[in-house]
Amino acid sequence: MNLVFFDIDGTLAIRKDVPVSAQKALEELRNRGDLVFICTGRSLSYVQMNFSRYADGFICSNGRLAVKEDEILYDHPLSADQIRDVIRKLDELNAGYAFFEKHNGWYGGNPAGFEAMAAGWDPGFVKNGVDPDRLRAYNFDVWFESTEHRLQIEEALKDTCLLNPHGPHPTADVTVIGIDKGTALVHVAEKLGVTIDHTYAFGDGVNDLCMLESAGHGIAMGNAVEALKEKAEFVTTAIREDGVKNGLLHYGLIGGKE
Repeated sequence: MNLVFFDIDGTLAIRKDVPVSAQKALEELRNRGDLVFICTGRSLSYVQMNFSRYADGFICSNGRLAVKEDEILYDHPLSADQIRDVIRKLDELNAGYAFFEKHNGWYGGNPAGFEAMAAGWDPGFVKNGVDPDRLRAYNFDVWFESTEHRLQIEEALKDTCLLNPHGPHPTADVTVIGIDKGTALVHVAEKLGVTIDHTYAFGDGVNDLCMLESAGHGIAMGNAVEALKEKAEFVTTAIREDGVKNGLLHYGLIGGKE
């Protein structure tokens, strides 16, 4: 049995649209007895609502929560101290931010960023108001006014966080250093009794680098950032050019062996 891990945005889907070729490829992969895990910066309820039909399990919040069916495999929320430290630094820069629990996101900071942040999620998912003493948050996104503003945020958080900008959108999801997609991938494989050489990971963004490095086989999409392509074992075609299907074919996980 193999474990195959897929990022969502830019890898498996464009927003919620999964290419037909990828849908068919995942169906064949799972019918062969392999397990599919979606590995994303998104929150649990978002992926369960929109992508459950494609996967056997989920690694959410950039690696801080992993589930298979109803079983929690890995659960590491941010501490209240971590949240307070981030809020202090972001408030000093007048940035916007949203911290994500399993079922909601809570927005704070510069109110100008609320609509842009909320637009990337299901309606009503992101709400106003952050209380670090009550939050059980797993990760957060930031909003910035410009590239210069983003660079200031990256500098302020450089010792503890890694930003993954969302293309042309003025937001980025954040991995808090120490626990990431790669950490969770290794734990899930151990929990399920699968050796690392039977794990495959597909990604396109900066926050997928740790996942590709931890997997037995790391695959970058053709539309991936250059830093990821440089580290990947194999670079497949772009998401709109049957990238998932072609990557699985390359390794003989679907179809005939090359």
